[in-house]
Parts: sequence; C-alpha cells; structure tokens
Amino acid sequence: MHHTLDRSPSIVSGLRPRLRLRVPLRGSGAAATAPDWGKLMRCCTYAETVQAAAVGAPTAATAGTTTTVTAATPFGTTANQYRGLPLTASGDQSFTTGIIGYTAGRLISFGEARSSALTVSSLLQIPANVLYAPTSDEAVFKSATLYFYADGFNWRFGGCQGTWSLELTTGGIGTLTFELRGQMLAMTGAALPTGWNTAIRPTPPRFVAGRCQINYATARSRRLMFDAGVEIVLPDNPEAVEGYDPAVPIARDSRGSIDPLMDTSLSVALYDNFRAGTPMPLIAIVGGTAGNRFLVTAPAARATGFRPGARDGLGQHDIAFQMDGADSDLFLCAF
Repeated sequence: MHHTLDRSPSIVSGLRPRLRLRVPLRGSGAAATAPDWGKLMRCCTYAETVQAAAVGAPTAATAGTTTTVTAATPFGTTANQYRGLPLTASGDQSFTTGIIGYTAGRLISFGEARSSALTVSSLLQIPANVLYAPTSDEAVFKSATLYFYADGFNWRFGGCQGTWSLELTTGGIGTLTFELRGQMLAMTGAALPTGWNTAIRPTPPRFVAGRCQINYATARSRRLMFDAGVEIVLPDNPEAVEGYDPAVPIARDSRGSIDPLMDTSLSVALYDNFRAGTPMPLIAIVGGTAGNRFLVTAPAARATGFRPGARDGLGQHDIAFQMDGADSDLFLCAF
C-alpha cells in the first residue's frame, strides 16, 4: 500500500458568479424611450412602464396647498396612479417636482413645500416618461443573458437577476450599480460584436440645479445613496449543469443615506422624526433636458441612524434611512 502526505487536488464545484456593472445615469435622449440600463432594472424586481404622452395640456388645478394640488380631467381617478412620476407646474408658479401620493379624487401630494399655495391658476402636467417601480409579481420578473468581452474572449452568463443602487454626488453625475447573480454558461474566444461602439448617447446630466428634498425641505447634501436591497439566491438543483437553477429574488430591503448640512429650520424636525420613527418623503431630480432627466422618489423614508458631524467646517447630519411601503418604497423615473 502506497502512502503519501500530499493531498489530492481539489475538485472544481459549481461556479456561482457575482457580476457588478457600473453605468452612468444617462438617458436615451428621447422622452418616453427607455434608457439602455432599463433592461437591467427589469432584472431587479422592477417593472417598466412607458407613458408615451403627457398627461394634461397643461391643465388648470381646482385647488391647492403648499404640498398638495387637486387636478382635473384628463388626470385619472385611480389611487396611486401617478406615484413616483414627475409633476411640472406652470402659470402662477413654475417648477418640477415628484409625486409621492395620488388619490382617486385626483389629489396630488408632492415631495416638497412651496413658499405659496398652488391655486386654480396653477397649470399641471405629467411629462412623457418611463417609470421603474418595485413589484412582487413573479410574472413581471425578467432575467438576462450577459456577454462580457475582454482581450479576445467572451464570458457568457445566463438567468441573471439582481439588485441596483444609485449614488448621486452634488456637482457630479449619478452612477448606477447593478449586482447580479446568474449561471456560468461558457467562456470562448470571440471578437466584439459589430456595431458595439456606434451608439450615440447624450452626456450624463450633473446633479446641479435640480431637486434634493427630504421632509419637505431642501437637503444641502454632498452625497445621496439609494439601494434597492434585493436579495438573490441560486436554488440548489443536482440535475442542473452547475448544480443550481437560475437566480431567484427572495426579499427586498430598500435603504439609503443622505448627509444634509445642519439647518435651524430643518434639523430639529429630522431628529424628532428619527426618534419617533416617522416616515419622511424624499425626492431627488437630476437633469433638465427631456429624455435625459431623472426623478428618484422614496415616499416614506424612515431614518434609522442620525449622526452629527462636520463637512468643510459646517455641521452636517449623516442620516441612514430605510424605505417603507409594499411595492411602493422606491421609484426611479426617466423623463
């Protein structure tokens, strides 16, 4: 009997790849046309809804306050029909904001407080847009086949699903990060496909001259983060080629963080809401050109951490938050 102290080489087990893709927050350049990265949003438990035509002519409101406005026909009568969508106002006021709530009575709640109430002289419109909204409907879930090219080689992954996050830095561009799980299909020698570099896209907009509102007040922040928090598993299956099935989402826990400067008219309310667990609306708008502007909406963000600090010699708060709402906690809209 032969004996050796050397161990045998390990046996390669099923490969369980994790894929990370970082892309700029950049639109298609045409209103109501989905951006390139929209395909990946649909693989992250988000539904894509294209609204090809604007709602309203613009159309005069019937009543208003500093945080709400009541619309008229042709606005619909379905509750939450326009939640997560942008609202443009003209007439006695001119601004663009985000809708955080909508009732069957056409009452629109938006995520900021105006200095004066909207009136019957306010003209309302929802521009053409593409909305990405969370869903738990498995029939809506999509999976992707990804091709990665490098140095004359091609890696192919199938059944990919995952989660997404967005980082907004004041003065810079927004960055989307997709974290995907999937099946390793093949690695082969391959050249880049024809036409890969011919697409013409607009320049990503900077996070300036937009909106950053928390609890109905301006948040003078340097960095704003959103994370959809989708949890993905690869179900075990001994009959599958690599020993597991395509990726499956099992939970979603949307979170984020923001770092507003201290403000005597804002900070106490933020702290009190943190201590009481009171949800706060949070909206951000990036860009000003149709087809290359974006709205992020968290209708009910609950602060889970509240830490004072300093930035550039000024006081700031580091606020962690968790977003609340079944299939309604976090929206991303291109318009």
